[in-house]
Amino acid sequence: MNRFEQRLQRRLQNEEFAEGYREMDAELELMHAIDLMRKHQHMSQEKLATLMGRKREAISRLLSSDDVNPTLNTFIELLSALKLTADITLRQAREGEGPIKVVMELAPPQCEVSDTLL
Repeated sequence: MNRFEQRLQRRLQNEEFAEGYREMDAELELMHAIDLMRKHQHMSQEKLATLMGRKREAISRLLSSDDVNPTLNTFIELLSALKLTADITLRQAREGEGPIKVVMELAPPQCEVSDTLL
């Protein structure tokens, strides 16, 4: 374990710090998943920005910044532009579990059926 990891482990023993860390980690994981879905759809940040009525630089910061804190409205705009839906289930947290669990379902690429194959 390197020095950063050792310091982080000590700080995570502080419950207030640990809660903030889990929340930040959940936000980053969610935005990372959205960016992976964008890439899976072969959509550029420029195209996503256009669909959302934003500048590409704003989308780039939103998807790659370590200091991301999107509003619910922005999250919904992202989902709509990417033609995604989010299923949200609220339940009692299990021991050591963070506030958000991200699960992605990747649709297989759409294939066109050729008339010659029919």
